[in-house]
Amino acid sequence: MASTFAPQIQTFKADAAISKGMVVKFGTDSKHVAKSALATNLNIGVAQSAPTTAEDLVEVALPGGGAKGLAGGSITKGDLLTSDTAGKMVSTTTPGDRVIGVAMDDASADDLFDMFVQLSLI
Repeated sequence: MASTFAPQIQTFKADAAISKGMVVKFGTDSKHVAKSALATNLNIGVAQSAPTTAEDLVEVALPGGGAKGLAGGSITKGDLLTSDTAGKMVSTTTPGDRVIGVAMDDASADDLFDMFVQLSLI
């Protein structure tokens, strides 16, 4: 039996190109987002579309719903997720990392996988 989590989506403008499934943080202002580059960034959600240039619109899955994440390495369902330096999802257990969600699927590098978006601090 399959189940899904409905996404909680908000549209922002991109500061630059962002791939679908990347972790995003606030960008130049509250109307823009940029891809995350650190596990300790104040991440806000996960890009669900792929803007190719600055000012393009990007749909962002916010906490409390499902999303597609872009794996930056091997991920096991149930892993806590954060951002790597390229904005992709990686597993974490490191104190001080900011969690962006929980993996709902196994994944390998560059796979899109199901996840639940939640914000927390390890």
